[in-house]
Amino acid sequence: MKKTIFLLIIFISFLFAKTYQNIEFKGVEGFSGEFSRATLLKVIGKEYPPFYAFWRDDPVFRDKEIKDYLKRLKRYFASVGYYRANFKIKKDKDTLIIKIIKNAPIRVKSINIDGNKTLRKFIPFKINSVFRTDLFKKSKEDIERFLLTHSYPKYKFNAKAYVDLDLYRVDLNYSIKNGPFCYFKDTRIKGGGDVDERILKEQIAYKKNDAFNIEKVEETYDNFYDLSVYDYILIEPNFDINSTYIPVDVSLKMGDTKFLGFNIGYGTNEGLRGGISWRDNDFFGNLKQFETGIKASSSLGYEYYARFYNRWLKLPLLNKVTFEDRFSFGYYKYESYNERKAKNIATLGKNLFGLEHYFGILSEFSKIKAKSKRRLYESGNYFLNALFYKVVIDRRNSVLNATNGYYLSLYLEKSMPSLGSDLNYLKTLLDARYIYDFGNFIGAVKTRIGSIDRDVPLFKRFYTGGSFTNRGYAFRDFGPKDEDGVPLGGVSLIDILTELRYPLNKKFSVVFFYDTSMLSLKPNSFKHAFYGSVGFGGRYHTPIGPIRIDFGFPLREGGFEFHINIGQVF
Repeated sequence: MKKTIFLLIIFISFLFAKTYQNIEFKGVEGFSGEFSRATLLKVIGKEYPPFYAFWRDDPVFRDKEIKDYLKRLKRYFASVGYYRANFKIKKDKDTLIIKIIKNAPIRVKSINIDGNKTLRKFIPFKINSVFRTDLFKKSKEDIERFLLTHSYPKYKFNAKAYVDLDLYRVDLNYSIKNGPFCYFKDTRIKGGGDVDERILKEQIAYKKNDAFNIEKVEETYDNFYDLSVYDYILIEPNFDINSTYIPVDVSLKMGDTKFLGFNIGYGTNEGLRGGISWRDNDFFGNLKQFETGIKASSSLGYEYYARFYNRWLKLPLLNKVTFEDRFSFGYYKYESYNERKAKNIATLGKNLFGLEHYFGILSEFSKIKAKSKRRLYESGNYFLNALFYKVVIDRRNSVLNATNGYYLSLYLEKSMPSLGSDLNYLKTLLDARYIYDFGNFIGAVKTRIGSIDRDVPLFKRFYTGGSFTNRGYAFRDFGPKDEDGVPLGGVSLIDILTELRYPLNKKFSVVFFYDTSMLSLKPNSFKHAFYGSVGFGGRYHTPIGPIRIDFGFPLREGGFEFHINIGQVF
């Protein structure tokens, strides 16, 4: 009977437990930082969902959870130096108010270093500075990292923080012994599967007798991981032997190399898009790749494709090169024309003098239906063979979301009757990008300069406007048009895009941009008027790149364009 009554009381208490729709933190300030509302919500485990997660409800705050909130807050404030912080609870209708009194922070009273005192630079504390456990932990990590990257893997290191809450002080003791200077010895690889040993050895980022550096071990791990065929990778330097020469064991286990993939998404340029693909990352051994699939877009049509890639092909004179062959067949819809096309691109790649060089042959058969009444004569069948060359230098710190660095590429494409082609032209496209992080802002600029040495049909021209070019205009809608408003493209192009980003936090950034373009129907003619646009947007950063929203306003025309896509313009 007593047990039944007790359970009934618990049930009734739970049923009528007070909940609050809002919470306020008083006594601390800041839109961002360690005491911001967003940070404190994360501390108590009550973060609001991101704007795109419309299916998730906002959090509610319950009486029965208050004790846990206070426990978490007290632990957090102690970690940033406020051991004497007090918290008071107030309830006002549907709002829970937590008043925070930080009080005085605990401070460092002594710093003692036994051993290598040159590493004092990694200790962020001074006498009387506020003690923080996160900075103390980071100082230990930085010292150990320095020793491992400067050839002292057999170091002896210890660090202690003595916290006295009665005297309200912290004493720091560091003991740092470098140990001997060490070198790499032999590397033994086990479990490579059907991959040639020469290919596996190319993934090793160091050479025998090089000074030991843990970053080279990590780079080696990344190289094996990037091969996308190994489920298990273990790289173990042996520090236990009585020698300054460190052997390394690499243990590998090949996993499943065949994958079936699906994707679905939306972009302003393509509309609703999706696809299915099958890929083998070890096609008949030695990490050759084969991929085939179908992709479709509500705005641009559909395409079947097949791709073969061999990154370790050896040829006379050229030695090691990459080889890629990509075949596609599809139906494509544009504002200027519709196109049925079969296309094959065979490419050899070679890294030489720090530059990436690509050269090969492009073959395509196109059936064109022009939408411009003045260009109907361009409808018909076209067969093209063209030689091409591309050179690239990419020094960006990320392909998906670069915040620093630069990118340069030059592309040349030559088609002529002697190759069996219906068209005779030389196409040139220069692409230059520069991204720079200066304090609280990130600046970026991108320039494309394109030229075709003579007039060519609609389907071989340059087009601009859209999510990745001049953002004040719709996709491929910039430049000359016929009397019905059909874009005609051009054979001379200049695109200049500039952008200024301001990160609000690790996830969100706001953006302001100015883009301007020139597009001409005359070959090698760059003296025509530029048309600019200004705009703003937002970025939400994800593992696959930022979700990007932009609003562009053309300066010479009315209206605006809205763009949504994934990936930076730069």
